Amino acid sequence: KIRASPGSRSRSGDQRRGWLPPSLTTGGAMSLVSPYQVQGKWTHSSGGEIEVTVDNTGKSVVITHPTVGKQTMDVAKFCQGEGLDYFGFKGKLEGNKITWNNGVVWTKTG
Repeated sequence: KIRASPGSRSRSGDQRRGWLPPSLTTGGAMSLVSPYQVQGKWTHSSGGEIEVTVDNTGKSVVITHPTVGKQTMDVAKFCQGEGLDYFGFKGKLEGNKITWNNGVVWTKTG
């Protein structure tokens, strides 16, 4: 016979009851980026204006970029959990700025 030591509990016992992953608690809350958070006009750190709009279905974003032109992307591809993905460049939204992993910063203007 195998006996548990005094005071030990199984993982499925009361010890886990009410447990939530850090992403669902306020202390370590992760924020999923919504396309509506990035909708609007932005200035590119190298010059030029970017405009992000959400189409009427809410499933696509239309991004008008000074060098890339006008692109339509699925929201699921552009909004990647806590961050953004624009043709392989990873972006992080913080306040009114998106900082991309290539050093570019978009600053919201409207």
